Amino acid sequence: MRIWPLLVVVLVSVVGLTGVAAVAQSGPCTEQAIKALAGAHESDNVSTDDVYFFSGALEKPVVGKAAYDDAFKEVDATRKNHKQSDDHVDRLVVAPSGDMAYEYGTSHISFDHEKQHVEFTAAYLRVWKASGKECKIAAMMAQPEGER
Repeated sequence: MRIWPLLVVVLVSVVGLTGVAAVAQSGPCTEQAIKALAGAHESDNVSTDDVYFFSGALEKPVVGKAAYDDAFKEVDATRKNHKQSDDHVDRLVVAPSGDMAYEYGTSHISFDHEKQHVEFTAAYLRVWKASGKECKIAAMMAQPEGER
């Protein structure tokens, strides 16, 4: 007779935890979705229309895809043989609802600029948010590691 109350508590706990797990997978910003998009983060399709971006290549932050494109036309015009390694993600945290996430890590970058080869590791912070049924970059900041 004493086992029934304990069994009911265990059953309710299992059902409750299963419900929480189902909620965690409901939004588009899952760990798997973000990892799948990792190689395409510079694509316009992966950013929100009002994306916030700032890096060591810019004098001030830009907001929006058009402002980002305009700012990097000038930067890209001065860089040749631009290469960027796959991101090394140090941490990725996804909201239980799957509507937002953030990640930070590093990436190795190299390019030729005014007859000089430039190479460095950049640290980045990226914020992801649900946009319809997709997970997109809402904000990103990147800065070369080391002395400035």
